[in-house]
Amino acid sequence: MKKISLIIIAALLISSLLGCDMIKKVINDASLGNPIDTDGDRVGYTGATIERVSNTDTSLSVRIYNGTSSTWQSGNMRDYSLEAERDGEWYEVTQIGEFANTMELMIFSPNDEVKHTFDFAERYGKLSRGKYRVVKSFWANATETIEAGEFYLICEFTVE
Repeated sequence: MKKISLIIIAALLISSLLGCDMIKKVINDASLGNPIDTDGDRVGYTGATIERVSNTDTSLSVRIYNGTSSTWQSGNMRDYSLEAERDGEWYEVTQIGEFANTMELMIFSPNDEVKHTFDFAERYGKLSRGKYRVVKSFWANATETIEAGEFYLICEFTVE
């Protein structure tokens, strides 16, 4: 009877350990949301640029330049999304827990340059190896050559 009890306990222990690994795998897979299918809808303007300066597995430093004739508006620099590329498709990276943003309005005049570091640690955690991109939305005011509207700047980077 003791031998059967030990076998049952060992079987339960092994299955629970395997179950934990299965749960970890599901959680890791769940960190990516739905595929992104709006790339064709993301309007850009000639002269509107965002470029990578440097990155780690917890941050991305960028340079944003308004080389247009329009003044832009945007929510603060915490107002962005993070996407990850897997098997040739882009997916939204799911945030960890709750996130609050006060949404101060930012103004980008023509020829303005802003340097900023997106810190992912609190919002997304440490990023695993792979290809990522930050997506930041802006609103362009109308000029003689630019139609007013929302547009996105997208900065790709790789975590080694």
